[in-house]
Amino acid sequence: MENASKALIIAGEILIGILVLSLAAYIITQFGSFSRNLNDQISETEISSFNVNFTNYSGRTNISMQEIATIINYAQKNNETYEAEPGDDFYVDVMIGDVSILNENINQFLEQNKNTTYYSCNVNVTGISTTNNENEIQARRTYTNSDIVYNENTRRVISIKFHPIGENETSRNLYSTALLQKYNIVWK
Repeated sequence: MENASKALIIAGEILIGILVLSLAAYIITQFGSFSRNLNDQISETEISSFNVNFTNYSGRTNISMQEIATIINYAQKNNETYEAEPGDDFYVDVMIGDVSILNENINQFLEQNKNTTYYSCNVNVTGISTTNNENEIQARRTYTNSDIVYNENTRRVISIKFHPIGENETSRNLYSTALLQKYNIVWK
């Protein structure tokens, strides 16, 4: 009888040991999952905070040269930080039309483009004309949604493209005047 009770005690201790080990394994798994989820959230936040520096310009039709210069500086700092070259996952390019302007001298670039007052991103603005009302112009815009390009692997912005407003110098000047003098812009 004494041996049977010792055997039951030993079996109970083994069951309690297995239960404690199972509980420990479950807790370790849950902490690992929590840590992994936390790291994923931190990564998502970093990607979003990086991309917002570029996506803030999407759909805008009043981007100034100074703002483009700011984007150029930000892209250059990013490329220096990651030692990124064109084609790398973390390389960011800035373009006006189909021409990369990233490696140009910022001051020289601003001087050369001081007459082109406003740019757009993910929107083409054309057909700018005056109306019978002095404080109103008409303009046509089309959304492109192709001016900001993302890397498939990193989900980070790798290219942003800006377009001069209007089809010619006259329409650009008219649009710039309208924005500066707070004219009402009627979109067609």
